Amino acid sequence: AARVLGTRLRPVRGPLVCRAKKFPLPLDPLPPRTQWEAQAKNTSKFLAHQGRDAIARLDRGEQLPTSVPYHAQVWSFGEDILMVNLAGEVVVDYSLRLKKENDPARTWVNGYTNDVPCYIPSQRVWEEGGYEAAGAMLYYGWPARFASGIEETIMSAVKEMTPVSFAGPAAK
Repeated sequence: AARVLGTRLRPVRGPLVCRAKKFPLPLDPLPPRTQWEAQAKNTSKFLAHQGRDAIARLDRGEQLPTSVPYHAQVWSFGEDILMVNLAGEVVVDYSLRLKKENDPARTWVNGYTNDVPCYIPSQRVWEEGGYEAAGAMLYYGWPARFASGIEETIMSAVKEMTPVSFAGPAAK
């Protein structure tokens, strides 16, 4: 706040142009039924419930999801501000990369927009594994972690929607 108060503010002009794209983020191959059966016997009530639920869905002939629906938006306010809106709890790597590939002084990145399907790991976090990359997926109701490569899927969609006038030095 102190830095902003000491700065000469610039007006944000239009026109406002909004672009949106919905696309699936693939999951890793789903566990076999035997894994769900073992999980149904887990001492954790939550994990046991999820195992029983997956078995019940399979017994009804339902397909378990193999991807997570995702939504990204790019808003440009004339040549002044680029606002990238990403669904879910995206890790900081997305903001850092978007500000590297676009003009960082004019790029504003938002998470938790339109939907919160789960944590959205970057490739770096996916490779590290752990809670954000894999463990949390169970608590959001997804049957597997994301497949490798979702960062590129998201970034490609954002790039398609971003006006070239916002490209930073790393993108040129």
